[in-house]
Amino acid sequence: MNALFTTRNRRAAEIARALLRFAPTDLTLLLEGETGVGKSFVAARAHRAGRRGRPFVVVDCGAVPATLLASALFGHRAGAFTDATRPHRGLLERAADGTLVLDRVDALPSEGQTALLRVLEERSYAPVGAAVPRSFRARVIALADAGLQQRVDAGTFRPDLYHRLAGFHAQLPALRHRPEDILPFARAVLRRGRRQAQGRATLTDEAGRLLTAYPWPGNFRELEAALTRARMRGGEGTIGPADLGLPAHAWPAVAGLAAERMAPLVEVERLYALWVLAAERGNVSRAAAVLGISRRTLIRWRRDE
Repeated sequence: MNALFTTRNRRAAEIARALLRFAPTDLTLLLEGETGVGKSFVAARAHRAGRRGRPFVVVDCGAVPATLLASALFGHRAGAFTDATRPHRGLLERAADGTLVLDRVDALPSEGQTALLRVLEERSYAPVGAAVPRSFRARVIALADAGLQQRVDAGTFRPDLYHRLAGFHAQLPALRHRPEDILPFARAVLRRGRRQAQGRATLTDEAGRLLTAYPWPGNFRELEAALTRARMRGGEGTIGPADLGLPAHAWPAVAGLAAERMAPLVEVERLYALWVLAAERGNVSRAAAVLGISRRTLIRWRRDE
């Protein structure tokens, strides 16, 4: 599911249009953003738009030990080192004329950065133990957490590699900066669950208000996980505030977000009441006691549209 290409947010829509415009080219793409914003989904969409039907190879740069990096990327010939009993096709060869995605490129060790820069500059590489270089034809899409420029400034990431990767550079906006996308994405997740025979589920108005108010530090990934849990908790196919399981300690962030959007005071009060109700797992009596209001008032707030 890719909310960037169905977004209602102007900034996200501008990024989506630019990515689709550059997708058919050989331009290297650098996508930065917080965890869970959908960088991998965007990379896959860019691949389909420009190189559909060709190889799509993903390497987690933070998961490959530095000692095995050269063999993983470039491959090796049989006998290249002690344990190399047979030849191995590296990721660059597997990518062929498709797409090579460098996930968590910010975790690439210094020797890997140097090797990658050489590949991008020369568009060729040599498997370990081989003397004849091979052509590198794949398009490269690099993914990084927000703040790669800070790593460059701190001297832990090569500036020349950074500029090579940033042929087109996009900072994918966090979900808290795209509140208009929260409910459409949530409903799409629930529809997908329905198609997968996980049961019909709909959001109450109160649950929708809480979803929109929560800052989602884990972005789309956290939202999808919360909805998956809520689908299991919701009774009779309806997901209410208590089913969402959102942390009560996050209220200060919710209040700050409401203030940033200049929400009316009555709306902030209502959100807080619903948040407490969710924290008390839907128990009206306990929530009303925490809030210092009557059960009747809290029930009326729940029913108000």
